[in-house]
Amino acid sequence: MSKAGGKITWYAQRLRAMSVGEMARRVVERWHRWREPAQLKKLARAAWDGAFTDYPKLPWRERVPPELRRQLAVDAEKLVRGEWELFGWKTVEVGAPPCWHRDATLGVVIDPNIPAPRLDHRHLEHDADARAIWEINRWAEMTRMAMHSALNGDVHAIRVAQLWLEDWCDRNAPGQGINWTSALEAGLRLMNFCWFDALVRGCNDPELARRQDELTARIVPSHAWWVWRRRSFGSSANNHLIGELAALVMAARRWPALHSMIGTPEDLWKPLKRELLRQFHTDGGNREQALHYHLFAWEMIWHAGKAADGLQGEALERLRDAAQFFVNLAEAPEGWDFGDSDDAQVLPLALKRKNAVAELRGWLLSKPEGTSLRYWLGEPPKGVKPSVRNTWHTHRESGHAVWRDARWTVRADASPLGFSSMAAHGHLDALHVSLWVEQQPLIIDPGTGAYYSDPALRAELASWEAHNGPVPVAGRLTPQRMGAFLWARHHATPGLDVSDDICVMRLRCEEQEGHRAVCAAHGQVEICDDVGTSALHVVTWQLAPGWQVQKQGSSAFLCVHVDGLRVHATLNGPAVEKWELVERKASPRFREIVHTQAVRVTFQGTLTTVWRHVE
Repeated sequence: MSKAGGKITWYAQRLRAMSVGEMARRVVERWHRWREPAQLKKLARAAWDGAFTDYPKLPWRERVPPELRRQLAVDAEKLVRGEWELFGWKTVEVGAPPCWHRDATLGVVIDPNIPAPRLDHRHLEHDADARAIWEINRWAEMTRMAMHSALNGDVHAIRVAQLWLEDWCDRNAPGQGINWTSALEAGLRLMNFCWFDALVRGCNDPELARRQDELTARIVPSHAWWVWRRRSFGSSANNHLIGELAALVMAARRWPALHSMIGTPEDLWKPLKRELLRQFHTDGGNREQALHYHLFAWEMIWHAGKAADGLQGEALERLRDAAQFFVNLAEAPEGWDFGDSDDAQVLPLALKRKNAVAELRGWLLSKPEGTSLRYWLGEPPKGVKPSVRNTWHTHRESGHAVWRDARWTVRADASPLGFSSMAAHGHLDALHVSLWVEQQPLIIDPGTGAYYSDPALRAELASWEAHNGPVPVAGRLTPQRMGAFLWARHHATPGLDVSDDICVMRLRCEEQEGHRAVCAAHGQVEICDDVGTSALHVVTWQLAPGWQVQKQGSSAFLCVHVDGLRVHATLNGPAVEKWELVERKASPRFREIVHTQAVRVTFQGTLTTVWRHVE
């Protein structure tokens, strides 16, 4: 299909995902956009009352963990010279000041003078990825530099950060260019600027404060107005709306002058609380069906709840349940999350970004790994507990179950495709099982890869064939991916039951129903598939990086890890036609691709795979 034909198909399916009311509202919104340039100019000329409150409350310098001081100094030195780490792993040279319109992973620069409404961020020149450009425009690095200056007494980094923010304003006029195409991105900048502003004021330097007054006048009114005006609605109201509302709550708490424009923090908390209760199940799981976005949305709501004094009652209970879900489902140190993951961060509060997930899990459980987060955020929600071993932790509403014992972690997925009519961040992972042995990932979910820059890779890693639930050899036609964040013809919600320590999942798709039973006992994991038909099916066990497969006869193989771990697997069934070793792609982090081994089993009827650790 041509690019033009693909766009037409996308727009047609996008309209099908909308209600009539949403369509009408979008027409009105488009009609009003022609007035935005004049309104933004008027806003820029208006007087700004820069009075601020003591939110966010910064912790005492005397209590800072020594390792945090040291890490901030190391990070600031690199950031000042333009050496940044994208997505928590990829080191790139962004420039000093950074080139704000450049995909630093590819070297592609997007014209900054194109009005944002005329830019299609889904299809940029030379396969540039908007997400990679936005990564350096969320201002987390400037916040990190300010943290170093505030805690280590080195004002050079914070002066550089102010200069860079002035440069950003000079080169990113409101409503112009790639960095004004998403209200969520503007919201993330606003969240970081709340903290940046507090850190600058905490330095008690008159010259820094004077420059900060000028920066605040240039940044805060335009960003708050834009986020409020462009906030998500209808079928697009997923984690984006949560982030936009959270940013507005935090900004309204920091700068009271915004109340007449966007409302008070208490006013804004009310719709955000509604989204919390709408987007998180009562069992704590996020409806997006993407573990990374679960954490991303949770963190934004937590910050806003603190700003609005909203962490109480039903909201606090749901956030605690969501924290418990995360603790149950996340695995450290290598998580291999289900659903989409772009390794985003909200605020740079972790000691090391590459360990941010493990640190947040440690904070929630009051463990030493969460020391840095405890310094910045204070105490976690009460009542979050470690997973009890030797039992299934089942989240039926969300469609997930996890087992942990002294040796194995087993994560079973019987979830819906995703949230709302778009299911934007879901993957075709129903009936998938991930395995860890001795905390080492063994059988993985292959990850995300990319969003816009490589549509083929994105489709491949989200497909049925990339996951290990049984799939007909002929493949499946549904659900259909219609765009980077748009699915059509969703599959039915799978079933999930646990009885006698056996987790049973059921999926009906394209008039066929299959069952998968998972039992973890006696030091081994047994996975039994019953496809209920004589048609040939395949199960593909994709191994994590670092494992090699050795054949052990006609129906068994040995998995050997570079660290010496060994796991034996047997394939049992009345009609196992063949099994073969294949190579598969996997994405341990956003925009990172590795190749791993996988065992592809072709069978009829039933298949039982038994995994056993070898001493």
